[in-house]
Amino acid sequence: MKLFRIREKFYLPTDAWILAFSATIWSIGGSMANPYQSIYFFTVGANSIFIGYLLAMSSALTALMQLVGGYVADARGRRKVVIIFSFISAASAFVYIFIGQYQLLIIPVMLASIAGVYGPAFNAILADSMKPELRAKGVACYTLVTSIPSMFCPYVGGILMGRFGILNGLRIAYFISGLFGVVGVSYRAIKLKETYQAIKSEKTKGIFHFISDFLSDNTYILKNASDGVRKLLFYSVLVSIGTGMTVPYTSLYVVGALGLQPEIYGLITNITGIISVILLLPATRIVEKVGLKKSVIYASLSVPLNQLVFVRAKGMDDLVAWGVIGSASNALLGPSLTALQANLSTQETRGRIMAMFSVFSLMTSIPSQILGGYLYNNLGQYVPFLASIPMFVFATIALTKIKDNAIQNS
Repeated sequence: MKLFRIREKFYLPTDAWILAFSATIWSIGGSMANPYQSIYFFTVGANSIFIGYLLAMSSALTALMQLVGGYVADARGRRKVVIIFSFISAASAFVYIFIGQYQLLIIPVMLASIAGVYGPAFNAILADSMKPELRAKGVACYTLVTSIPSMFCPYVGGILMGRFGILNGLRIAYFISGLFGVVGVSYRAIKLKETYQAIKSEKTKGIFHFISDFLSDNTYILKNASDGVRKLLFYSVLVSIGTGMTVPYTSLYVVGALGLQPEIYGLITNITGIISVILLLPATRIVEKVGLKKSVIYASLSVPLNQLVFVRAKGMDDLVAWGVIGSASNALLGPSLTALQANLSTQETRGRIMAMFSVFSLMTSIPSQILGGYLYNNLGQYVPFLASIPMFVFATIALTKIKDNAIQNS
């Protein structure tokens, strides 16, 4: 009972709180391993080019599953898909323990990608449960609740690598990730109720009818998307090109090119996480004063600057500055962007619309992840980060074209 009295102070309705509490448990284990994924890939024998192709394949499969997930969330309901595929995602972490050859990395990566089908339903539940005027604050509070318990866990992952070696240390971290994931998802399965009653067909349709309905429905949604949705999709595409070239290789660059120990990178990750958490609630005040669109624009403006700081980094002090700028940007961007996506859609189409944002971002990240691997391996380890800067600049410009009256409150 105390937990549910506390959640009222965090602007989290019951459904959002259940998702937040279960994600909090899961993140305690996951944050020990996730920041070091590329390092793990490299340690078992994968080079940057293979990593690029592997993550591109993952993005393609995740995009397909997100598209299916958006349709299922609006047509069949949301709880069942969230529960089933949350368990699959949590269990995928255990597979890393048994990887001995880099070619086998495709198994856990593909499992996690398939599990991505529950993403649109998860996001729709969060958005549906919150009042439109409180969505930015609610998403910020969700992030706050799920981040605090795990903010020091990346450093723990670094310590595990320092004590047991990179490979064995990360295997331990992945085991802990899977264990906490199963516990968190089990709580989710027990507490979460169905939150959206879809209109059910009178007769059960076969797989071919399902595929036909799925394709025609998503085509209709995309064709009839509002101007605001289309422009925000374009923004997301440009951002995904930049992040696709850089995110997979960030930890490799810090540990390999700059020569920092893994635990130092974990410490920097902790520092950035702490700053993001501290700034979350103050960031919602900015959202309330300037609006969702301007908040996203202000946060996006700092991303090119942050990439430039990262490229010019020479040591710990520069990386801390990079982390601080990124933390401030993420604190403002995350809640405002999620709320903006929700406010540009209706409840009946929210699962599919939010899936579209994920799908377009993932599909455009496929070639950029591969390109990033080639740039990193052949032209210079700093080149992907430098090449991403124009994409973030163009994305911010595109964002300014969204009309204020296009943002709904549904």
